[in-house]
Amino acid sequence: MGAGKLQAYVTHFERMAPNRTRGVRKNERGKGNQGMKVTKELALEAGRELAWFKCKETARRIIESNPGGSVGSWPGVFRKILAMLETLETGKPLEKPAFKVFAKGNSKLPFWSFSSMAILDCPGRGECSKWCYSLKSWRNPNALGRQLSNSLLLRHAAGRELIAREFAKLETETVRLYVDGDFHSKENLRWWMDLIRSRPSVAVYGYSKSWVEFLSLHLEGFTWPSNYLLNLSGGSRHPESMRVVMSGLPVTRGEFVAVQVDREHLANHSYQSRRNDGFKDYAKQVRANAGKRVFVCSGTCGDCLTVKGKNRHACGMESMRGVPIAIGMH
Repeated sequence: MGAGKLQAYVTHFERMAPNRTRGVRKNERGKGNQGMKVTKELALEAGRELAWFKCKETARRIIESNPGGSVGSWPGVFRKILAMLETLETGKPLEKPAFKVFAKGNSKLPFWSFSSMAILDCPGRGECSKWCYSLKSWRNPNALGRQLSNSLLLRHAAGRELIAREFAKLETETVRLYVDGDFHSKENLRWWMDLIRSRPSVAVYGYSKSWVEFLSLHLEGFTWPSNYLLNLSGGSRHPESMRVVMSGLPVTRGEFVAVQVDREHLANHSYQSRRNDGFKDYAKQVRANAGKRVFVCSGTCGDCLTVKGKNRHACGMESMRGVPIAIGMH
């Protein structure tokens, strides 16, 4: 892809960004403490209204379906979201978000991480939206609430100030950005990169399909922080020629792709650790289906490589630059 064609492609998608339309979804009534049944479609409708259109109609309908719903119910989660949003809209400093900004690590992801609302904040999504693992978490109102809370924080100055304060407090060597969601705009990407640069001792890595945003910023002559590594996610809407260009950015570590595997590997959880029974057979199939030489993700970040007696994560390692990493769809 030549420079002129690349610029035209980036400009085309930048012009498309504001032209988002609101969809109308059928709402279903639920029973008990949960109030209205919140489907994936309804959750996205509420998120789009709050983030793009400054509209609270769907969120209020969810709350009104059971005004007395508990804190962890759908009405309770959206009460917290709207209360935070009202403070953000005043422009006053926000002392406390609706949900925790950064998530502390667990056995599968032993690093601090940041997420925003999947699909809503994924401008480069393509076929991945059909099997996005993030949507499975929306069965839990609090999981959706945390993602949406961060999406709204990023869209307000007071929210970004709060995120920056929380980032400065993290006592860690590694942060994953993002787990759910993605860089929703060039301005959002620039803000994150400048924030990452402010803490050079913290290694930040992540996965993204927001290639237009990256290339648009790069074409401006932006200087990327040395402590950030990008993995190019598969399943984007962009052409192969753009992936090749993206591979040449100074922050790009390499590709991270998902391939089809037999259900038996999912059922026995062989994909979740290189120590699990069946992992060797699973890895063999991933390599075969990837169609090229790849390093197979073991499913547990921070435990896929052992370097000098210490567990390391390939996706955030400088020494793994240019090495495609693959995982089975799950």
